[in-house]
Amino acid sequence: MVAVLKNWSMVYLFGLPDGSNLEQRWGRVVTGEVVIDAKQHHNPGDRVCSMPVSRSQGNLVHTRTGEVYTLYGEGLTVELPVTVLPQLQALEPVEKLVDAAAKWRD
Repeated sequence: MVAVLKNWSMVYLFGLPDGSNLEQRWGRVVTGEVVIDAKQHHNPGDRVCSMPVSRSQGNLVHTRTGEVYTLYGEGLTVELPVTVLPQLQALEPVEKLVDAAAKWRD
């Protein structure tokens, strides 16, 4: 997929799915709102969560499955436990998950 995303978040995930080993980085995904999708899999305004990111340079993001995203405008970079991945994939707002993770850490 080649898509342009706005209101994006680069989410670094750490730990293991069981909530242990929180020092270990699991990987990262990008979420955001579709501006345009060259393959027309998504409509403008749809929210997406990528597969794990394999590499990124500047505003270009490549996933392990070959998807390519261009990040448009300002975004958010956060670290969250990998246990929130299902919620990211369900397209819950990243800001909500950041607030919940902050309470969980306390």
